[in-house]
Amino acid sequence: MTSDALPATTRSSDVDGRPSRTAWLSVLWRHRNGRIGLIFAILVLLGSIAGWTQLTPYPADQLGVGHILASPSTAHLFGTDQFGRDVFSQVLQALAVTLEIAVLAVTISGVIGSTAGIVAGFVRGWPGAVIMRLADILFAIPAILFALAIVSALGSGVVDSAMAIGIAYVPIYVRVVRGPVLSLYDADFVRAGRVLGYSRRRLLFRHVLPNVTGTIAVQTSLTLAWAILDEAGLSFLGLGPPAPTASLGELVSNSTSLASHAWWTLAFPSLAIVIAAIAFNFLGDGLRATFDPRELSR
Repeated sequence: MTSDALPATTRSSDVDGRPSRTAWLSVLWRHRNGRIGLIFAILVLLGSIAGWTQLTPYPADQLGVGHILASPSTAHLFGTDQFGRDVFSQVLQALAVTLEIAVLAVTISGVIGSTAGIVAGFVRGWPGAVIMRLADILFAIPAILFALAIVSALGSGVVDSAMAIGIAYVPIYVRVVRGPVLSLYDADFVRAGRVLGYSRRRLLFRHVLPNVTGTIAVQTSLTLAWAILDEAGLSFLGLGPPAPTASLGELVSNSTSLASHAWWTLAFPSLAIVIAAIAFNFLGDGLRATFDPRELSR
């Protein structure tokens, strides 16, 4: 094996030694959960884009005196609320807010946690030990409780909520990423690079990172699903973004008193949360199979 050869787990027909995009997509599409997750994730993204750009049937804050608590119809697909506002338009705009916070949170946790996990796995000595002890301490605290404590201290804006949720998931990334990096530390191709005098930076960016991108991608999709649920929980408790910004959790909270005689005001925002969370959870399950060399070789 030459010093630039990659391990068998990432070898494919591509000239750069990594699985081709067509191979990833083919395996992802063959995987049932991956296919379902991909379809619904695309729908969630399209819905959030429509809400973000306000490409909705009605303005979300438009009052309709003659359509108060109207049941679902062709004019209002998800019905209207107690102020005559279109629930479908509200759900799309709230989905955009929820997804924005979740994506920001995952970006924060992914960047910090993955970097710390790589350092903990590849740099031997006290730096790795300190990182893992801190991660163990944070990991002992449930993510939602940790996020509650942070958002109570920082505030309840979009960025503050994203930071609270993101920091809570940092230790999970540290643990998940550190494992593969530890196994790569003593791999033959990494040892060969050390013998040839390759710098630590070259070993990390050329050989280690390409082999952990799959792990990070899977964890990112799964964390995104949990971040959506956590954001909904914080907003439901009144710790989400302040008015006039409304997320899905706030829509659910505001409609609980109407559920007995206007079920649609509670059902559709709740369904949007469930679909978004399941979509990225299933997508993560499919990505796990996609980066499995046994699936890629079929």
